[in-house]
Amino acid sequence: MRKFFLVVLALLCLFSFQIDTVTVVYANESPTRGYGKLPESKLFRKAENYINLQQLIDDTPAYGELVLEEGDYTGPVSITKPIQLIGQGAATTIHIEEEDATITLAADSITLKNIAIEDKRENPQAPVIVSKQQREITLESLQLMTMATAVEWTELKDSKLVGNAIAWIGKSSAKRSSRGNGIHLYYCSDMALLENKISGMYDGIYTESSERLLIQNNEVKDSRYAFHMMYAKQVELLDNTSEHNIIGLMIMTSDDIKLHGNTLMKHQDNANAGGILIYDVVNAEVSNNDVIQNRIGINVERSESIQVHHNRLMHNFVALQLQKGEQLLLENNDFIGNVTNLWDDGSSEPLIQHNYWDTLQGLDSDGDGYSDLSYASAPFFLSLIERRPSFQLLFGTPGIAFIEQLYAAQRELWISDQSPSMTMNLMESYEGKHIRWGMLLVWTLLGLASAYMMIRLRRREQ
Repeated sequence: MRKFFLVVLALLCLFSFQIDTVTVVYANESPTRGYGKLPESKLFRKAENYINLQQLIDDTPAYGELVLEEGDYTGPVSITKPIQLIGQGAATTIHIEEEDATITLAADSITLKNIAIEDKRENPQAPVIVSKQQREITLESLQLMTMATAVEWTELKDSKLVGNAIAWIGKSSAKRSSRGNGIHLYYCSDMALLENKISGMYDGIYTESSERLLIQNNEVKDSRYAFHMMYAKQVELLDNTSEHNIIGLMIMTSDDIKLHGNTLMKHQDNANAGGILIYDVVNAEVSNNDVIQNRIGINVERSESIQVHHNRLMHNFVALQLQKGEQLLLENNDFIGNVTNLWDDGSSEPLIQHNYWDTLQGLDSDGDGYSDLSYASAPFFLSLIERRPSFQLLFGTPGIAFIEQLYAAQRELWISDQSPSMTMNLMESYEGKHIRWGMLLVWTLLGLASAYMMIRLRRREQ
């Protein structure tokens, strides 16, 4: 009996030791259910896991270069010393989540390059990147996704924005008036805005009380005004593209403006839509622009000393509208396929010569390339459709052309080109390029088809 109790006691001690051993193992190592160590999930990283960018900037010496590795960073950011902040493109992202988490550039000689900035604020009031009274600030190759104004600069000098992409990321149904501007310049001077792409904003590029600006090779789409100049001086807008905005180039109360080589297309979806609007401007040159498929191509109103030359105005409802202007020069432009080529409302004797009008019935007796017969813009059809818009369906019909010839009341007051060109002034026209390449493609396909058929016929004969 005694031996039996000893055996039972020994078994109980052994069982207790095994339980303690298991307990110790589980205390030192987390249970894995047989799958090994659980991996750390990165699917739902929270904002507190973002890298604090401000600390990295504080650790960078003045005039130093801070190269950001791929990853997610968070603001707010305040840069108070001259440095270069360089990322790895879209893989380096700064997240703006709090209302005051803006990027403030508060020193001269700051460069931000190759960084993506995502503004996640739902009701943003402050711009994403702000700077005031600084020099030599550079923003290059940034990707700015925002529901506020992307860049707001006040009283900056000798600075530039190059190759940046700015896009609205709010609801597509949001009113334009509730959106911010892509680039907002206020009292700035000696600036260069080059090769930026902007979409979905209120105004793409807005400048007020600024001077000596170079705005070149930028693209703006789906905004209110693509380029909006107010109280500007010595501004050059060169080789920019505006498409599907309300107005492409809005120039108001400004002086010494050059608009050259821009493409302005498809501004039609608003009663005030147009390619170029020049209002209360003194001394502007509008040249070599492609103005295509707009409600109003170029509108010059209450302005003085405006030169409009060597432009292509094609397929617009009203190609050129003049309203109470003075010292206007209109020459060597091409008017093709417009509903109304020219409309004047009280301008003081504009000089109009050597333009090409596709509806001209001209006669060149001396072979100088200019018609001996003048071209007068009849106001009949435009006046008719203003009263009866449905009559637009009759545009280009023989009946309308016949009635316009009969409608000669006060013909001596009609605006006219006394020596219109018999041929297009711009040989490399927008349409010409597309037609040439289109015909080349057609002839190439026809040639290939003919060669294929000949080869098939020869094989059959053999």
